[in-house]
Amino acid sequence: MSTGFKPIIDRQKDDILAYLEQLVKIESPSTDKNQVNLVIDTLERDYQELGLNTRRIHQDEFGSHLVAETPRTDGPTVLLVGHADTVFPMGTLSTDMPFHRKGDTLYGPGVMDMKGGLTTMLFGVKALLESQKSIRGNIRVVVNSDEEPGSPTSRPLWPELAGDADWAFVFEWEPEQGALLANRKGVGVFHLDFNGISAHAGAEPEKGASAILAMVDKIQKLNALNNFDIGTTLNVGVVSGGELPYVIADKAKASIDIRVCNNSEQQRIQRSLEEICSNDNLPGTNCTLTGEFHRPPLEPIEATKELMAQVEEVGHSLGQDISWISAGAVSDANNISAAGVPTIDGMGPYGGRAHSPDEFMSIPSLFYKTTLIAGILKRLVG
Repeated sequence: MSTGFKPIIDRQKDDILAYLEQLVKIESPSTDKNQVNLVIDTLERDYQELGLNTRRIHQDEFGSHLVAETPRTDGPTVLLVGHADTVFPMGTLSTDMPFHRKGDTLYGPGVMDMKGGLTTMLFGVKALLESQKSIRGNIRVVVNSDEEPGSPTSRPLWPELAGDADWAFVFEWEPEQGALLANRKGVGVFHLDFNGISAHAGAEPEKGASAILAMVDKIQKLNALNNFDIGTTLNVGVVSGGELPYVIADKAKASIDIRVCNNSEQQRIQRSLEEICSNDNLPGTNCTLTGEFHRPPLEPIEATKELMAQVEEVGHSLGQDISWISAGAVSDANNISAAGVPTIDGMGPYGGRAHSPDEFMSIPSLFYKTTLIAGILKRLVG
């Protein structure tokens, strides 16, 4: 029974909090390879102590990705996923964001995103493995080092690392208390480069063709693709063009963030982008489109719905009704699900204000989610 893990977690509360503090105090911005590897070092050591076999996938620019696995059996495989990097620069702890506690809330850089999730994952596995001599299935833990900038080096690895998994759980934070994620929007970043014809703005404006005006025309058409009712959003977040006010601009650029709720909408937006950028250019101008949807939408497949029901049953045994919500932000769950694996996200503790000086995490939710994942692992592979 999953409730059998609660006494185990209760006895380890001080150890769990101390471990989380240890991880938070290892500052690990994505851009600092050595610091991220210190987090990987810590996790690798502790998974090895639990009897898992570990290996690293070394990277040139980013920290290493960690893979830790229980000794192989013929049983099913559950994949547990987290990331070791944060968005906060070195020195954040000693400036405006020290690690500290107020009542049942913890504050600090990455305390929620996602040192709390890493702690939940480790102690959930620990509770299961210390409660029984062997398990009938397999647990594979993957901790990547580059999630915050979009998983540029780990993203191509998911077909290999997740391909044989029966289920996957991602330990991003819980955005609402008692709620998990089976849906996330897909996201793409696209760039539009405009070429025109330069000319003197006063003497010969008729001989020019403004790349800036061409950009404005396309932006208006792109903005019309927004559909807030179904969750499709296009945000032109960066624009630039021209060099001098008295010269007709022959160059301009725009960068767009696009979020879509499902694959059919992603395809519609992709087609529309290509059509808008290739057609109806202002005379003397042209537009080049680059970019991609680097994270597809996380959508539940039939097997995900079955997994959700099992998670709900484990939660109910702990006295917690679980609800399901969608999120506009993305995670590695998007790409793991795209590999065909039933995937649930939000397995980390509840918190808020991610990526800000006020990032916080709920201590009771840390213990609850650790108990929950231990119970889920027991049900699936125990």
